[in-house]
Amino acid sequence: MKNEIVTPGDANGEAAHGRRLLISYRDSEMEKSMTPSANTTTNAHSNIDMTTMPLTGQPLDTLMNRLEADLEESDSSRESDLAARLRAQPLRADSLDAIARLHTLWMHAGDPAAARAVLDEDGAGVHDAAPPEARPDIRMQLALYRLQVARHLGENDAVTEAIGQMHDVLRTSPTLDADRYVRARILDTLEFDHAEHALDAIELRHALNRAIADRATFRAWDEANRQCLRAWALRRLDRDDDARAAAEAAVAAMASAAADQDIDADDWLRIGRAMIEIAPLQFDTIRQAVESRIADWALPPRREAEVRLARLAARAAHAQGDLAGALARCEMARHSLESDGGDDFIEYELPWLLEAGRFDEAGRRAFFHVYQIESSMLDRVGQIIHARLAEPTDTSVWWPLCAMRAAGFQPTLERLVELGAEGPDALAARSPTHGEIFAAFGSLEGDALRYAIADAAREVALRRAPGHPWIARLAAVYDGETGRIDATTQAARLLASAQEGEMYDNRTGFMLTDARIRALGVAAAMKLPPPPLRSGLWSYGYACSIEDRAEEAIDALPAAEQAPVRADLERLKIAAYEQGRACMERFFETGNGHPYDACAHLYSMLCNNLAILYRGEERYDEALVLHRSGIAASSFAEHYDGVRYVLACQEKDEEMLEAAEQLWHYAAEYGYSRHEPNWYVRDVVRALYRVDRCNELPIWLERLVGWQREHDQLDGRLPDEALIARLVFAAHMSESHPDQASALYDAARAQADASRDLNVLLRAADAAYELGRQPDAKYFYERVLAGNRHAAEPLDLKMDVIERRISEAGAPPAAPGLATAAPGKRWWKFWQ
Repeated sequence: MKNEIVTPGDANGEAAHGRRLLISYRDSEMEKSMTPSANTTTNAHSNIDMTTMPLTGQPLDTLMNRLEADLEESDSSRESDLAARLRAQPLRADSLDAIARLHTLWMHAGDPAAARAVLDEDGAGVHDAAPPEARPDIRMQLALYRLQVARHLGENDAVTEAIGQMHDVLRTSPTLDADRYVRARILDTLEFDHAEHALDAIELRHALNRAIADRATFRAWDEANRQCLRAWALRRLDRDDDARAAAEAAVAAMASAAADQDIDADDWLRIGRAMIEIAPLQFDTIRQAVESRIADWALPPRREAEVRLARLAARAAHAQGDLAGALARCEMARHSLESDGGDDFIEYELPWLLEAGRFDEAGRRAFFHVYQIESSMLDRVGQIIHARLAEPTDTSVWWPLCAMRAAGFQPTLERLVELGAEGPDALAARSPTHGEIFAAFGSLEGDALRYAIADAAREVALRRAPGHPWIARLAAVYDGETGRIDATTQAARLLASAQEGEMYDNRTGFMLTDARIRALGVAAAMKLPPPPLRSGLWSYGYACSIEDRAEEAIDALPAAEQAPVRADLERLKIAAYEQGRACMERFFETGNGHPYDACAHLYSMLCNNLAILYRGEERYDEALVLHRSGIAASSFAEHYDGVRYVLACQEKDEEMLEAAEQLWHYAAEYGYSRHEPNWYVRDVVRALYRVDRCNELPIWLERLVGWQREHDQLDGRLPDEALIARLVFAAHMSESHPDQASALYDAARAQADASRDLNVLLRAADAAYELGRQPDAKYFYERVLAGNRHAAEPLDLKMDVIERRISEAGAPPAAPGLATAAPGKRWWKFWQ
């Protein structure tokens, strides 16, 4: 496993670091061992009366449970109180789990000497009583606890000693399970928070990695990772020349990797992200390595890799003092690589724009970041927005527009506020502009507060740029929501501002369509062409959001009027998705396009949604192309399901069976929440029968039954679709596997008989007929005919076939439940 390298220079390093910190001894949780416990006798802890037998085993566990519960409730339980309760009687930990808990309690009680006595004395007892094969792990775990204590107490010499102990265990214990310790959080903490110990922690982790035999193909990566971490540790120690040498060694380790080493393009990009500021001259080596490895990739992931290379190029240029070159490379680097518009390189580009004095461009960049991803805005972006609002010399309209936009959604507003100051009162006092925009805090709340902030930000923006189209665009929405204008006026103002400001985004398009639905009615609104949408993300977002809004309005229409309006909605969605597809495929072909055209997974999702719409229009060849394009770009199970569905509709049995195999295995390996083999296995069964591959029917039956059981679909209470699937198997296995088919039918008959579902009854009739159960066949077919006459949604039956089969049966109908099972037939062995 190759984890992302997290460094202080990484744009996401701070967030990742927060997830890797060691749990403090002020918390109740500790890293625990799974080494078996062993009873031991140890020397007394200081200040404890040893005239009584020590508390150990289950009684000690009970005491520690009580003390830990008290700590959680009081968050402290006062050190003196806890210490007194621990000293009330002698205690002896007899397992590593007990050692972990007891020494943690002593640390909470403020007595590190007692904590260390637990590790040394009780630890020795547990070690000596354990079987030889368990002792290396016990020694390593005890050394790890000593390291945690030393780090917590800030004792540098003790930290060094504990790391040395862990090295000693590693050198002398070839059977040690090193994988248990390589991701210890204490090593992360030392690497990132303790520069004086970082190099030692890095070397210990590297030694642990080398002790893991399964990492044989990752040796080159581990060495590169080690050198990257060393580079950052050395930089924090102000040893810049050594840091650069370590970063160059990381690249050399990758470049010289043997043929048996697992090194791919993503690994090179990871290394680049981790060290490009330290060794920017290594960019060309990284670029060449990546380009050689992505040459045969499908276009969408290849373009994503090129965006990442552009980001490295920009960072390398900036690290060499070439600010203009760095900003020039942002044309490619700013392309978003997340389906919601995130991962857009703004954490680098925005500060560079400010550094270059391009304040208006910086404001525009920040505005569209907030506009697109709202409450998910990066911390640094929100902080910069507030800094520029507070700067009296920066009069760009985009900064108050950021606040005006944030006021449109409560979570976004809350996010912007929390990034500006510790509390709303402090925010308003931050600058005169803040005081004006956020003056309503304290007097209003909820929607009234949002609209007050939006109005105040509008006034600030209007003074800076009267008549700005984005002021008009946002104001049209707020004025409509507050009832200041009607839907007709809102639609006109939105259209005018969109045309003037060349707004081709999904949110503007949605608000315009929503206003038209309210002004003209949904039937008329759905007849209008879709708004122009100039990126894949905007097209995808518009099609998804307008569907929910239009369906709500369509449901309010009389039932007789709904179908044609819904058909118009489908055409509108197709047109929107097709715009997005064209945008994204143009970018993939040329490398030129909108910043929201680069995400391969977004393209895959768009392909899936458009393919589903094409399937509804029986445009199967086009749908198949889309599903396969989606798999090549960024695979997920719905595409494999779609390929199988299309091929089934086209009656391409052999291809469909291969697609079904791929779907089954993909879902098994990666998961698929909407996996429904009860439905598609019927197509599989019929196709296997038609192509004379009935020997594969038991394989699929075993898969189906196993899946049903995993999903609590059990014999006697199967859902209708599961019961039908089994009956379809019974019918088609009657010739090739008669015993199994008979057993399937016998097991399902009673539940089928109790059902009123016409599909269940029809499949039971078919199975009975194929098995030669003529009375049953007649009985179930006649129930189908009788029920179909009065059904709200009757089945499209082949009446001539059913009537012929009833005639063939000849005998009177069998009484319910009286059909005779095949004698001496046992159910298939896996079923038992």
